[in-house]
Amino acid sequence: MLQLSTAHHFDRLDVYVTSSGLIGPPSISTTGPSDLYKCFEANSMAPFFALKYAPPAMAKTTPKGSYPNAAPKDSAYGSIIVVSSVASTYGGCWAPAFTMSCHAALGVVRAGVATLKGTGIRINCISPGQIDIGVDLKGFDMRGLSAQLPPASLQSDEVRKQVVGLERAGLPKEVGRVAGFLASGFSSYVTGANMVVDGGASVMNPLTVPI
Repeated sequence: MLQLSTAHHFDRLDVYVTSSGLIGPPSISTTGPSDLYKCFEANSMAPFFALKYAPPAMAKTTPKGSYPNAAPKDSAYGSIIVVSSVASTYGGCWAPAFTMSCHAALGVVRAGVATLKGTGIRINCISPGQIDIGVDLKGFDMRGLSAQLPPASLQSDEVRKQVVGLERAGLPKEVGRVAGFLASGFSSYVTGANMVVDGGASVMNPLTVPI
């Protein structure tokens, strides 16, 4: 809990980002109970514990501190950011365990709005699509994988141009910029939102995608 140790050091917590994730087995036939539990632990329990443990630290107010960019905190506020996947709302990205646990992560965010009512703390979700993270996935097991949203290294430029509105994979920094927006005061009236960062892929008509 790096953020909570930070809160202990600085005696306050303003932003909590949870970004753990596990894709799990590629098909339901290869998914056992332990695989399902692991996916839920990584993909939805981490957001749940952020919702449970971050608000008490965010409720602390402090005078102006001595560390760089310090500012006084006269009232309770905070931003909890859950980084999930387009599988939080979309059913064809991967096998059921991943989809179910990502749906649950978004459920934490939506339940969190009522949970945090009156605290001044916001909670939002970022759902990235195809992000080029530089991982070599040659020989990757394609079972259960949708033709619409596979990893960037497994998709040709021609297919990407057909199924992604912006015709390319996203970059980690582009997801980071959305997190920066949700962490800042620019999103002060945004809570319970699911910010889809997928270049428009999830709103393209999957029936037009060649399998």
